[in-house]
Amino acid sequence: MFRWITMLTVLWMSAAIICFTDSANAATYCASYVGGPERAHARSVCHFATLHDCRASVRARGGGHCYKKGQMS
Repeated sequence: MFRWITMLTVLWMSAAIICFTDSANAATYCASYVGGPERAHARSVCHFATLHDCRASVRARGGGHCYKKGQMS
């Protein structure tokens, strides 16, 4: 019985570590917009999960560029 509980605990802990590591390494994309009120602030918007979403936002706001977080400052 003790062996079964130990094996189950190790398996659960391993799965939790793998899940948290994958989500921590997930790419985040940032958009830097050209013109408009966004340009007044030096910060980029970095909440896009995919490059496609980032590009759609840039297109909708009239231009700019997207990059993976950590590639540019």
